[in-house]
Amino acid sequence: MPDTQPLLSVGAYLIDALSSKGVDHIFGVPGDFILGLHVIGDERGTRMVNCTREEAATYAADGYAREKGLGAVAVTYGVGILATMAALGSANAERVPVVVIGGAPGMAERDGRRIHHMPSADMNSPFRMMEEIAAHAVLLDNVDEAYDQIDWLLLQVQEDMQPGYIELPRDLIGAVPTAPRPIPRPADAFAQISRVSAAADDVIARINAASRPLMWLGQGANRLQFGERALAFAEATGIPIVESVMGKGAVDETHPLVLGVYVGAGSTPQMREYVESVDLVIEVGVSINDITTGAFTSDIPPEHRIHVSREGTRVEHRFYEGVGLAALAHALEQRIGEIVPNEVPAALPQAWAAEVTDADRITTDVLADRLQRFVQKSDIVVSDVGVGAHLSMDARLNRSGQFHIARLYVGMGFAVPAAYGAALARGTGRPIVLVGDGSFQMTGFDLSTAIREGIAPIVLVLDNHGYGAERSIHDGDFNDIAQWDYAAVGAVVGAVGMTVQTPGQLDEALAQARADRDTAYIIEVDLDKHDVPRGLKALGEGLADLMG
Repeated sequence: MPDTQPLLSVGAYLIDALSSKGVDHIFGVPGDFILGLHVIGDERGTRMVNCTREEAATYAADGYAREKGLGAVAVTYGVGILATMAALGSANAERVPVVVIGGAPGMAERDGRRIHHMPSADMNSPFRMMEEIAAHAVLLDNVDEAYDQIDWLLLQVQEDMQPGYIELPRDLIGAVPTAPRPIPRPADAFAQISRVSAAADDVIARINAASRPLMWLGQGANRLQFGERALAFAEATGIPIVESVMGKGAVDETHPLVLGVYVGAGSTPQMREYVESVDLVIEVGVSINDITTGAFTSDIPPEHRIHVSREGTRVEHRFYEGVGLAALAHALEQRIGEIVPNEVPAALPQAWAAEVTDADRITTDVLADRLQRFVQKSDIVVSDVGVGAHLSMDARLNRSGQFHIARLYVGMGFAVPAAYGAALARGTGRPIVLVGDGSFQMTGFDLSTAIREGIAPIVLVLDNHGYGAERSIHDGDFNDIAQWDYAAVGAVVGAVGMTVQTPGQLDEALAQARADRDTAYIIEVDLDKHDVPRGLKALGEGLADLMG
């Protein structure tokens, strides 16, 4: 920073550092330990979005980060910090760069006295808890080192695509350093050019040796917003694409080389047979876990796999540590002429929802069909877990990066706050939200925050009268929940509420909501409690087997 410029307070520096990275909205719930930062943010032109609860604020920041590459939430000490943890766990599991700024007692107050919001007699316990959930955490305990700590943490969060935590003592928010200084740290290790080149050599040779290669796109492709680059690679090489459940929507799914979602036994039979019979699967940022593999029913031999992740590239049994997705993608793009174009099979399986015209009542198959016909390119589609997550896998979307879901973490209550967070980040487009009745009961009233911020989502509450995902594993009265009049919630939060039971009623409700672009809608979709999408049924059976 030039000597001619006045030094900023720690709080002002933090706000400006986030703003310089595109963060124009910070979500949260103001409280006394963090209130000073809310004041500074408001003064410096950052929109400090007051949400209904800290968990919702963190999910909103998550949705924001998925669109902009970084999101932030500011909460008070103790009760506020702990209330973010469930949702921050989602950002960690899903590799989303969210920064939680936690207000805290001042350094001068840390003398053994007991202060309100302390969850225990140990004032440092919230920081230690956050260290278990956030990949990076700093305590701003020295005003002269605060600038450097802020810059370092924001850099790490964005490079690692994982959440971070900044504990901000309230007596440092307005403090101005006298002699800002950096903190000495070990130099970061970068992958050697020779290693990247060797990995690219191996990958190109393996692709050229394959007669039926296939790309499987996962969350890594989604987080890096590689959709258009993946399609360009597919077109140049003739390699078809399938998506994982965590990579859903990474690419424009209307492209003829995009076949649908592969998830082991949860796939259509034609899709599963095709994927598991090819002689090379290039796993692009795919997280291998019980969700993406259909409860470990995926059957792709190790010798038929190239696995590319942030940590490195594996070609069969050979591993190139540090040659991550970004580095390898760049190398392959530079050498695309060395890849012999593949002859695309004449008949490729398509795993998209079929058109449904003769149903007497709404089913999950009807919803998947209507969703793919209703969604426009400008829309942002956000789904909660459960029935909506599984039926949306079959809905063919029409823009790269259009879909957001916390698929691995399976955190109920994600969709409504994440939808307006994503909309505020994108600055254009209308959120289309799929949320189950159970998830809506957790954060549905945070729709009022979206409306206050000028966002008008179309929220489809999929009312299957309880926890449908759990019913698919093991049914019982414990899966039932209280019956709400979800359409009536609209009058409470400032939205239009409607209830639909037939495909015709659904079509009319969607048409009305689409035409009324400035008004939020809650469309309660009445489903049979045992109507389970194909993918959810298969996953439930697999998880039931794992339970023993």
